[in-house]
Amino acid sequence: MSDKKPKVMLVTPPYHSGVVEAAGVWMPLHLVYLAGHARAAGAEVRIYDAMSLKHSHEEIAKEIEDFAPDLVGVTAITAMEPDAREVCRSAKQVNPATVTVLGNTHPTFCWRGILSDDLYVDVIVCGEG
Repeated sequence: MSDKKPKVMLVTPPYHSGVVEAAGVWMPLHLVYLAGHARAAGAEVRIYDAMSLKHSHEEIAKEIEDFAPDLVGVTAITAMEPDAREVCRSAKQVNPATVTVLGNTHPTFCWRGILSDDLYVDVIVCGEG
């Protein structure tokens, strides 16, 4: 039996509209809650707020490669959903065995469309994670 902790990376995609940024830079609280539960279950967790850091998809792919997570969880409101799918694609390109999870409001209501046409999203979390 392995003592290796599973590695989880929780990501906000690099969506920018000008409106979101007007509120300032805040830690994504929903990811903090998820990280707490994952840590309590024994996982090593990294929260990666690519949106607030203004990182590109290339920088996100590099972070994924460096951390080498077993699971990448990405949050997606409707406006950021294309960027969220791109993060999942990057995770699969770095390591096809990485489990990719998409959650928040857009996947909650549009899960069928995402799972039927996206090869890079493995799991949808509907409702609260």
